[in-house]
Amino acid sequence: MKSLGRQLPINIEMEERVVVRPPTWRETPYEISYLLVEREVTSSELVQLLKWAATQGLKNPKVITPHMVRWSSLLHPRFYHAVCKGNAMYPPLYWHDPDLPNDFTSLSRLWLESTQFLAGVTLCAAIIQNRYSRGTIESKLDKLWDAGRLANEGMIPALTSLNLHTEINELVRSQQSDQSKLFALRHWFKVILATLAPQTGQLKTMRTMPLPSEIAERFGFVKALRQSLGHQLHAVIVYGSSVSSTNYADIDVLLIVKHSDEVLKKMAGTSPRWNGKELNMGVYSIEEFITMQQLSGDNLLDYGICIWGEAPVVHKPQAQLLARNFSFGAIRQRQQLGMLARQFSATRLPLEDRTNLHQYFVKIPANVAKGTLGATNQRLSKDQINHWLVSQTDFDMYRAQDEARKGDIQGALASSSLATGKVLSALNQLMSVATARKNRESPTFRTEP
Repeated sequence: MKSLGRQLPINIEMEERVVVRPPTWRETPYEISYLLVEREVTSSELVQLLKWAATQGLKNPKVITPHMVRWSSLLHPRFYHAVCKGNAMYPPLYWHDPDLPNDFTSLSRLWLESTQFLAGVTLCAAIIQNRYSRGTIESKLDKLWDAGRLANEGMIPALTSLNLHTEINELVRSQQSDQSKLFALRHWFKVILATLAPQTGQLKTMRTMPLPSEIAERFGFVKALRQSLGHQLHAVIVYGSSVSSTNYADIDVLLIVKHSDEVLKKMAGTSPRWNGKELNMGVYSIEEFITMQQLSGDNLLDYGICIWGEAPVVHKPQAQLLARNFSFGAIRQRQQLGMLARQFSATRLPLEDRTNLHQYFVKIPANVAKGTLGATNQRLSKDQINHWLVSQTDFDMYRAQDEARKGDIQGALASSSLATGKVLSALNQLMSVATARKNRESPTFRTEP
């Protein structure tokens, strides 16, 4: 088939739309080639289209399927509005729960909250584990710039006074070390997230619980933390597979402290481990901790364990948890597609940036499924999640990870990217989170500012 006079490698109708974004902190315009296809594609077809796009010299190509467009009506409404403009091929979706708003402004705010949360939540680990690169910093700068753009356009008035674009440009031009820039980025994410966080949910208290003897030794690092941090430490909370499974790769830990910046500076680059397992730490003051919970897609009280001290936690309604997890899933899929497209680009990330990222991106369908099912109190192990993925989407995470390790990065990323979309559809069929209902007032899609 043909697209604007070009011969395509597969039998499909496709529309090309090239968008040139104005210069950001990068100082040069950014061009994106959206390839809107008329049906869903296989992973092999996705790879073929991206190879073709590279031969045609298309910059930053992104293959967009009908399902992706429809989900964007809820999860990225500005994109949906720009693509559709009344096109009946892409009828919008609506939240099924009547307490969730469907208007353009609220949905746009959900997208911004989710993008900022996902970018900000990884900064503690980046600082403590020395797990960052030039690409890490640039990605965070891009997310902050997006927040500044929406503030300047009047979409999020509360952020306008921050003058984010000015602050970002000054940070980019500064001669600070990369680590200092990470601390500066963390400051701005803290300010933005505190401004955006919805004031919903019920505050409860998480207190020290006695540990079963069979897992107590896993968390013997608490004594050293108490000695090291002293009066700074309010609480230590653990969660994830180290709590729920005998098979775990690392230990997820939250430290609630008096002054998070002081603790982070003390722990920066220490890469702590316990019994050979990496301690994947988040460090927050009480106020920061509440903000992050207000924006998260889970209720920590339902699955975490406080192993020392006590801390306030936020308990949120299930409908909000599900909406947040679906939002995270859509954002992660766009990131997967971007990573996949870069495999066909001459300007790939440095090798040291790629290896761990490939494995992380291949696991995203499992992470989306696990988080969303967990929001309904279905706590599944890694093996159980993979079994669910195979049965619902025909995607095998272990097989895809093995393919990536053996060098088929393109195939592994293509199959995992499409699987994330299939996960959202399968979860929605199971939970009825979103609907194409016609018996309720449609969201108002106004012209973009």
